[in-house]
Amino acid sequence: MKFTCNSKDIAGAVTAASKVVNAHSTMPILGNVLLSAKDGRVAVRATDLELTLENGFSADIEEEGTCTVPARLFSGYLANLPASALEMHGTPTRAALKCDRSNYEFFALPPEEYPPLPDGKEGDSFRIDAKAFRDAVNSVTFAASNEEARGAVLMGTLLEIEGQTLTLVATDGYRLARYEVALSEPAAAPARLIVPARALAEVVRIGASGTIEATVLGGQANQLVFKAGDVKVVARLVDGQYPNYSQVIPKDFERKVVAATARLLASLRRAEVVAGDRASMVKLAMDGTSLVITATSDTAGNAYEELDVERTGDPLTIAFNAKYLVEILNHINAETVSLEFVGALNPTALRPAGGENASRQFYILMPLRQ
Repeated sequence: MKFTCNSKDIAGAVTAASKVVNAHSTMPILGNVLLSAKDGRVAVRATDLELTLENGFSADIEEEGTCTVPARLFSGYLANLPASALEMHGTPTRAALKCDRSNYEFFALPPEEYPPLPDGKEGDSFRIDAKAFRDAVNSVTFAASNEEARGAVLMGTLLEIEGQTLTLVATDGYRLARYEVALSEPAAAPARLIVPARALAEVVRIGASGTIEATVLGGQANQLVFKAGDVKVVARLVDGQYPNYSQVIPKDFERKVVAATARLLASLRRAEVVAGDRASMVKLAMDGTSLVITATSDTAGNAYEELDVERTGDPLTIAFNAKYLVEILNHINAETVSLEFVGALNPTALRPAGGENASRQFYILMPLRQ
């Protein structure tokens, strides 16, 4: 393999792919990226067997072929090169690079040892605007669990496809995030897919504009392939039954508060400083047209915040984990937010009180015992 390209083009492709590499893998070949030069383009691929990312760039190819290069060393070298022409010559055991007066050689591993891209029969698919998908993913994936002990299902995000609507759901058992977004065209059939949250993070990172196309792949329908332009992300779907999340959503809410999002968020952030223990408890007391936020700590002191709000229903005092409440509000991009309650120990609903997201963005947060 031998080609010449712009140093910034190859640096961008290798850096993006290297984010998938698991530095602690027991398989040496998975610590490398695979470069394949053919038909005027160089494809760069990385995988940890659960997640695969492949992108590419244009190059002047003198000799077609493949080569693997250690991801960490390669991306570190390329990131520090000036914008210039770079020449690369790869063999099964060596990768030689020349850029201006810089000459480097890295040890390589045989490309035939590199895992192939998943292949198989194509199944369910959908197409969606990249920006709309990014907004949806960013609005829910933070609520997925990051604890392996809670299982792979809760570490994933549920994608429900019905007609021209895609619903994304994530929960860690304490909070739940749901977001509905329109597909570019109606899906051929309904589907429920559990996708690892980190795979979706990679998709939104590379799919900045245009359209994202997703297709289920494999005889057991256990892979989901995302394509955005020249970039491809392949994720192994989580095998399991997603919790029936609709069961935790109260049918009716008896109390409601509408508050200015920015003011409520700022007040909670200040109160969180005092409530900074493990539970991070803040109390919200609603009466009249006021919402009072308090926090107490034996080591930090006391916090008191009062806001003017619109309120309906009986007075209520309820406690939450401040960190979780702040995190939800951080993802509500609206001037006002609606908080809906049943009782002090029942799930609370949060959503934008107005704007285009009011009907499609929705959160549930479990309260703390006081």
